[in-house]
Amino acid sequence: MAKCKRSSRRPQARHKKQKKSQYDKRQRLERRNHQRKKTAKAKVPLRGAMQAAVSRLQGFLDRRIAFRLAIVVAGMFLAGDRRTASAWFVAGGVQDDWDRFYDCLISVGRASASVATALLGLVVEKLAPRLGDRLLLAMDDSPTARYGRHVEGAGVHHNPTAGPAEGEWLYGHNWVTLAWLATHPAWGVIALPLRSLLYVRKIDVPKLAKKYGWEFRTKHQLGVELLTWYKQLLGVLGVKAKLWLAVDGAYAVRPFLLPVLGLGIVVVSRLRKNACLHDLPGLPDPHRRGRHPIYGKQRISLAKRAAHRKGWETISYHCRGVEVTRQYKTFLATSALVSGQIRVVIVRFEDGSWAPYFCTDTSAEVRDILEAVAARWAIEEHFHDVKEVWGAGQQQVRNVWSNIGCWHLNQWMYTLVEICSWDVPKSELIDRRARPWDNPDRRPSHADRRRVISQEMLHTEFLAALPRTPNNDKFRTLVEALVSLAT
Repeated sequence: MAKCKRSSRRPQARHKKQKKSQYDKRQRLERRNHQRKKTAKAKVPLRGAMQAAVSRLQGFLDRRIAFRLAIVVAGMFLAGDRRTASAWFVAGGVQDDWDRFYDCLISVGRASASVATALLGLVVEKLAPRLGDRLLLAMDDSPTARYGRHVEGAGVHHNPTAGPAEGEWLYGHNWVTLAWLATHPAWGVIALPLRSLLYVRKIDVPKLAKKYGWEFRTKHQLGVELLTWYKQLLGVLGVKAKLWLAVDGAYAVRPFLLPVLGLGIVVVSRLRKNACLHDLPGLPDPHRRGRHPIYGKQRISLAKRAAHRKGWETISYHCRGVEVTRQYKTFLATSALVSGQIRVVIVRFEDGSWAPYFCTDTSAEVRDILEAVAARWAIEEHFHDVKEVWGAGQQQVRNVWSNIGCWHLNQWMYTLVEICSWDVPKSELIDRRARPWDNPDRRPSHADRRRVISQEMLHTEFLAALPRTPNNDKFRTLVEALVSLAT
């Protein structure tokens, strides 16, 4: 049987007939229940550096609801299986006032910019002694799959990591994320997500505009907004460093690059192999009136330059944790992407293939450009871990602000776990005794760091309740074994 040719057009969202929720919160509020149990603290509270960090974030929320953030975060660390918002509440010990915790998620979503400001302050305090004269950022967008016609802000988006059983498109949310790329002395480059903005397709905006006054903005406009927010806060925090931004080819467009260059940020990205490039213009004629030319007259072909045998040089640089040696060519060119000059670097790989990159700073070193391109992969690793380890996108909430709050909580916990584990020795983060087949020299994963914090919470809660008996050591061993199985 002949296969049906797959259409390249974006499909439309399809849902089964569903009824709206029969739960009416207004009716319950009219009947006040004085016997309702209220949740004042988590069943297993946070400990140590994580508790101090979350308390800093709570300071940017309304004090009437801020204490619930620590309870939700404690549930995030202990929740297992499918990490819905209700699973967070169960693990955190939420009682009859569970609806107030859904309101807390809405408050976190509405105040995400303010809470992200506190998070940026924590990151600056931790990395300030290690800051050099250049800060490297990364920006990318990633979708999370959802289901249901009543999920606000959801739409059909391109699936960048479609598996064998998945399609080219998915229904859900799409998040434009800004992350700080920090280099750990032992673990390499780690992406620390700071803030995200929800991208809603133009066709889906009218549904939100009626209820929230939502306005359509492209991914490039959202990215410029995130960078403007970041640049202003760095000035308030007193950080003086040159900003570099590593993005993929989807952001190497004129509507994004020109506003970013206006902020004084250097952009490093991949270049299309058929990009329209010209050589540098000659010296201006002093006797000629009018504006001097920006672009040269000769067209540059990247394919011809990459195919030419001469002109290749060799360089060694750090690429995703290892030292690699590759051949490259570099030259200056003029491009309409930035209305001026850029530095182009063509890299040839071991299999003979090649890829072009560019940097808006023409005086930049080739090593710095290639290492920035390689470091951008850390944000892709973050997207993987925040979905697999924290279950981002599984919270099953419908309100658009609840979805924004849940996504940010997953990302912020990723950053806080990395910050709290920054100076912890490797021996305390890795315990391979139960997995003798595993590589003992492998660097600790994000799941290992998260597991250590969860075990600290459970150890402190259960071991402190053990009585002083002759079999105390035996009880302690059993409790530790149970904690290891639970996390």
